[in-house]
Amino acid sequence: MVRDLRLHDHEYFFSCFRMSPSTFEELLSFVAPNIKKESTVMRDPIGPSERLALTLRYLVTGDAQRTIAASYRISPSSITRILSETCNALWVSLLNLKFIDPPSTEAQWREIAAEFESKWNFPHALGAIDGKHVVMQAPHNSGSEYFNYKKTHSIVLLAVCNARYEFLLVDIGDSGRQSDGSVYNNSHLGHAIEHNLLNIPQPEKINPDSLKLYPFVFVADDAFGLKPHMMKPYPNQNLPIDQRIFNYRLSRARRVIENTFGIATSRFRVFRRPIIAKTEKVKSITKAVVALHNYLMKRRIQNYENNYNYCPTSYADRDTRLGLTLGDWRKEHGNTAGLQQISQMGSNNYSRDAKEVRDDFKTYFCSAEGSLEWQLLRVTRDRA
Repeated sequence: MVRDLRLHDHEYFFSCFRMSPSTFEELLSFVAPNIKKESTVMRDPIGPSERLALTLRYLVTGDAQRTIAASYRISPSSITRILSETCNALWVSLLNLKFIDPPSTEAQWREIAAEFESKWNFPHALGAIDGKHVVMQAPHNSGSEYFNYKKTHSIVLLAVCNARYEFLLVDIGDSGRQSDGSVYNNSHLGHAIEHNLLNIPQPEKINPDSLKLYPFVFVADDAFGLKPHMMKPYPNQNLPIDQRIFNYRLSRARRVIENTFGIATSRFRVFRRPIIAKTEKVKSITKAVVALHNYLMKRRIQNYENNYNYCPTSYADRDTRLGLTLGDWRKEHGNTAGLQQISQMGSNNYSRDAKEVRDDFKTYFCSAEGSLEWQLLRVTRDRA
C-alpha cells in the first residue's frame, strides 16, 4: 500500500508520513546506510524503506507498537528493534548533515540575533528557551529515579529555538525526578549557558546611535529565573504601561518556542500519551522527533507551492499589528498527556544587574528608536 501511495496518492502519503514522497526518498538516502541489513541464507531482511516507513508511522500516530506490527505484518519483537535502530539512525544522520547545527561562533550567534530582531522585533535575542517533561511508563527497577512531582515518570527535554521555529540547542534525557526548579541548573544546556561555554558575543550597542551596551539574551517565560542573559516578563497584574510594553515585546519573541513545540507535537503525535518503552528508547524517540522536525522545517521551502508543506504560513501563530491569530497547529494539537510543561526552572530572586538589563530593554522598547508603532495600541486594547 505504501508503494501505491508514493506513486498515486501523494496527499494521503503526506497525512501518513508528514512529508511528500520526494522528501521521503531523500530522507531514505540519508539513513539507509545505517539501517540496511545484509541478506542471509535463511531469509531476506526487512528493507530500509520499510524500516523508515514504519518508524515514521509510529512517530506520526503514536499507535501501540503491536498495532504497527499488525499493520506491517512484522513481529512485535522486530518492530521494537527496528524502531530503536531507525530512531538512532535518524538522529545521527541528520545531526551529521547539520540539520541540527548548534552555533559555535560569535558570528553565527549574531546572525541568529539579527533574524530574531527582523522577524520578532527583539534585538540581541539568541533564541527562545523552554522545557518539557516527556512522560513514559515507569522504567523497570528504577524506583523513584524518573518519578516527578506531577506523579508521572518522565525524562526532561530542554530546548532553545531560532526565529524560524527550528531547534538550535537541545538537552534530552535528564531524570524527571529532580525538582522543576533545578532542571535548568542541573542540565548540560544550563551549565553551558551559565559558564559562558557557547561563545556568546559580549554586550554591544543595538545600533550605532545607542549609548548603552546591551547583552545578548535568551527569551523565556515565568518558569525561568531573571538573569543578565535570561529575560523573563515583569510579574503581577496592573503593571505600568512601560512594563506591559516590555512584556508584550518579550511574549512576541518567546512565543516562537511555544510554536516550535506545538508544531512538532501536532505533526508527530507520539507525545499524545505516555510512551510505552524503556528509558533509552524514549530518549531515542525524542531525538528522532527533534531531528525530523528540523529536517522538515528546513525542507518546507521546496514544498511551498504544493499541499505537502510541513509548516504552511497559517500553521504557526501570527502576531501582527492587528492582533494575534492562532496557528492551525492548535486545532490539531489535541491531548498532549505525553508532554507536560515544566512549571518552575529558576528562582524568583535576581541580581541588580539582571534587573538593570531588563529595565534597559524596557526603556529601549519605549523609546523613539526602539518602539513599534502598534505596540501601545496592542497592550491597551488587550488589557481592555
